[in-house]
Amino acid sequence: MMPISIIHKTTADSKGSCTKYSFYLNKENNELIKENQYDRQQHFFNQKQEMISTTKAIQSIDENTKGKGLTRKEDKYFTVTLNFSEKELTYLAEQATGRKGITSVDQMSKKEFDRYNQSIREYTRESMKNYAANFKNGVSENDLVYFGKTEHKRRYKGTEQEVVSGKAKSGELKPGLQSHVHIVVSRTHKEKRIRLSPNRSARNTKNHQLNGKSISNASFDRMHWVQMNEQSFDELFKYQRSLSEKFEVQYALKNGSPDEKRHYQKLVKENEIENLKQLENER
Repeated sequence: MMPISIIHKTTADSKGSCTKYSFYLNKENNELIKENQYDRQQHFFNQKQEMISTTKAIQSIDENTKGKGLTRKEDKYFTVTLNFSEKELTYLAEQATGRKGITSVDQMSKKEFDRYNQSIREYTRESMKNYAANFKNGVSENDLVYFGKTEHKRRYKGTEQEVVSGKAKSGELKPGLQSHVHIVVSRTHKEKRIRLSPNRSARNTKNHQLNGKSISNASFDRMHWVQMNEQSFDELFKYQRSLSEKFEVQYALKNGSPDEKRHYQKLVKENEIENLKQLENER
């Protein structure tokens, strides 16, 4: 698998203040407080700042949408999740600790844990830089108003196969490294009258008028963003991604034509054989 950037469906809440969702993102910190693990708490951050309070994070989003001509029915913010594969998280853990076999952040010292989190924040900032660039209208990461929060735990949901099959219970912690990032990003540009919606493709992009002034609606290519983020991960951490981990290959194997699927299946198999030969030669 590769890092997957998910833009979630909007809800009724996204048409108002981000207060409810922001406080929801404190759930893991609340658990850590009960366990007296205060130094393991994760704070909100953005492109330039860390240790942002919940109140400040909420204000940054809510105040940015005021007076921007958005109606009650329009989304004021979007929620995004940056997810990693088990292999990618294992790689980041090895970089942070210098050790193999890390299967939980609890196995890391405070310094190792801080390095691990810093890597994830750096990647998040690169992803949001890509997010801005993907609108293709001169928007930069400094024009975005957003905040992120890293979490290191996931729990099983009742609909997941492990729960349905009886192998796990709903609410139980999932094993292994589960680090991921939640992001809340404002609908509007920091300074100008530009609406930045990741749900808007080039096909339905239109300009609107507000008090006689044009409001630009920039388009967004979700697949391109995922590919950009994959490339950023590899370059940032010098990660040697196998052919089977690449987004382009996985997408073709799942959604391609029969000929495309056969083509990529053959390429992946040949690549795996070549990697095995290389490992044998190194022994």
